[in-house]
Amino acid sequence: MGVNTDLEKELRGFERDRGIKREDMLANIVDALQAAAKKSPFCSGDVSITINPATLAIRAVERLIVDSTAHGSAYISLEAARAIKPDAKIGDTIERPIDRRVFGRISAQMAKQALVQGIHASEREIMQKKYADKVGRIVTVTVRQIYHKDAFCDLEGGGEAILKSRDRMKNDRFTVGETIRAVIRFVGMEQDARRMDDEEAAAQGVRGERPRTKMVDESAGNPCVKLSRTDKLFVKALFLEQSAEMKDGTVEIVSIARQPGVRTKVAVRSNDPKVDAIGACVGVRGSRIHPIISELNGEKIDIVSWNENIAEFARAALSPARVVSVEVNPDTRQITALIDKDSLTPVIGKLGVNTRLASELVSTATGITWTISARELSSTVNAAAANEARQEKFRRELAAKIQTLSEQLGVNLETAETISQHGFLTPEGIVEVTLSDFITEMANDQTDEGQPQTTLTEEAARAVWAAAEAVLLGGTPASIPSLS
Repeated sequence: MGVNTDLEKELRGFERDRGIKREDMLANIVDALQAAAKKSPFCSGDVSITINPATLAIRAVERLIVDSTAHGSAYISLEAARAIKPDAKIGDTIERPIDRRVFGRISAQMAKQALVQGIHASEREIMQKKYADKVGRIVTVTVRQIYHKDAFCDLEGGGEAILKSRDRMKNDRFTVGETIRAVIRFVGMEQDARRMDDEEAAAQGVRGERPRTKMVDESAGNPCVKLSRTDKLFVKALFLEQSAEMKDGTVEIVSIARQPGVRTKVAVRSNDPKVDAIGACVGVRGSRIHPIISELNGEKIDIVSWNENIAEFARAALSPARVVSVEVNPDTRQITALIDKDSLTPVIGKLGVNTRLASELVSTATGITWTISARELSSTVNAAAANEARQEKFRRELAAKIQTLSEQLGVNLETAETISQHGFLTPEGIVEVTLSDFITEMANDQTDEGQPQTTLTEEAARAVWAAAEAVLLGGTPASIPSLS
């Protein structure tokens, strides 16, 4: 007997295109035919269908009980039974080929439906085994078809993947045959959009007369691999590709907040004090961050360091905006950023995107819902903050000058600070007065305002003045054992 060429062709097609094994397909066909036969009124419920794996010949028989008079589809008369088996007797079980009427139009439809279900079950099993552990990984796919902005793609390893319109960024433009990169975000039965009822919409605070839809994990009958370019997983996977420190766990992402196509905020921390977490993400001259921005079509990315101090973390999360100070109310979970009038717009961001993403970043990182808002400083508070900033700047500059004086004269910081208290911050300033006047000034224990100040002995003052003179003359000050 020759090979069933039509069935052979179909089996090869399924095995090549969908990755379903030949033996699994044959099992699905047998199950579908048996299910259709058992529901037919022209057939006994006891059926046996087999397919020869070599020739693909189908053998379909039903088992009937021999009775004196056939009074049901499960029985056969003695006369009819002896036509098949001459020595048949009452009570025997006879096998006979299944009547063609069993596989009529209705039964064929039932068999087709059962076969499709079996194929889908096999595809689901294949996809679960092949891709379930790859959720969160980036794959390269080829666009095969675009339908209603949904891109149906072919996976490199075989199989189909779907990039829904909601998983594409607004500035993504794809053509058939184009190769694109996306992250696997879901493996299993396809998710469908369904309309929310009024009760559910009210519970979620959705108002208005516009149609309301919600994405839910409901079966649509299509097993698939779902891709995304808008999910946070895509950003995380891109950083893992570029950063070796993230791959080995030295640097980790604490949380991500994203508005696809607009801005993404990433909070990172380093598990090694010698490794800069932000530097590991940005790379030398942006060598690591630039490919990520390019893949995201120019989407802005803010990388901030994780900080257990919520106020400092919130301040960093609002970058690149400049924040004067942050107020945290742990009872209401409210964070208020105090800002200058001119900085109000960049802190809030267009349509509030900056504060919203900062709130999401902090909330995700801490596991607690925080709300961040921006408030303009009043003129009084603003002036006080500006004054404090000026004072802080003066303190930093004074400390730098004392450090320089210490190095120039070869004295310790304590002695240099004592000299600065008397108004001398440079070697030039010291030698501008006579040695006797300098000794007298260094012995004075109070300022002109009556504030106490430390002093130097006459011997120490002479040594300092000599050291300053040596510096101005281009020499090296003599070693000064002690000036305290």
